[in-house]
Amino acid sequence: MPGAITLLRFKKFFKRLSRPLPVRSGPAAGMILRDYIEQWQQNGPVVAARIVELTTALVEEIGDPVTAQEFISRVEKKC
Repeated sequence: MPGAITLLRFKKFFKRLSRPLPVRSGPAAGMILRDYIEQWQQNGPVVAARIVELTTALVEEIGDPVTAQEFISRVEKKC
């Protein structure tokens, strides 16, 4: 599939990217992130073009607009 990325590569990419991701959920952040990723995977192929879709969903969990924009910028730079 063109543009497909391996699941392992994706997980490493997003783990590195989301490590500083502050979410309103506090200690439950890891579970919430995992739930979003699982749902994203079920909705279509794991391809770089769909990262924006996942990022948009995760931004809803960030409580601060400035931090949310910083997260989006990090994703855009990595993709």
